[in-house]
Amino acid sequence: MKRAVLAVTLLAVSAGTAFAQVKMTWDASETDNGAVLTFGVPETDNSVLSFVCNKGNANVLISSHVGSKGLKADEAARIILTTGKVKKEFPGKAVANTESSSIDVEGGGKLADLKAVLTAGKAMSLEVKGVKQQVSLDGAPDAYAQFEAACQ
Repeated sequence: MKRAVLAVTLLAVSAGTAFAQVKMTWDASETDNGAVLTFGVPETDNSVLSFVCNKGNANVLISSHVGSKGLKADEAARIILTTGKVKKEFPGKAVANTESSSIDVEGGGKLADLKAVLTAGKAMSLEVKGVKQQVSLDGAPDAYAQFEAACQ
């Protein structure tokens, strides 16, 4: 009887843990005008970062979706991405996120700077005013290569 109770308890804990963990992945998709690269939960709107490019343009729009602290909409802001010794800053502005009632940040930069941070290691730090979050780079180099090809 004790073994049966223990087995059911372990099964319930395992199922609860698996359900609570949502795996985020890197995904690139081509659009009519360029491409989108996202780190988030597949087939949902739940993402941490997204990048948008237009064909033939070396500039990229970078959007963080982690909120911020101390920013107001339309204030100057920046997104800082760091992987190992590679650190890139992307200037931009704070934007209101109506879905989460938070203030996110959008910035701009070059494809080459994005490539430098996404291919330099296994984990990246995403930082905006008041928020710092670790992001796995597992799968990022391959997704970036698809993104870059669609941008050119």
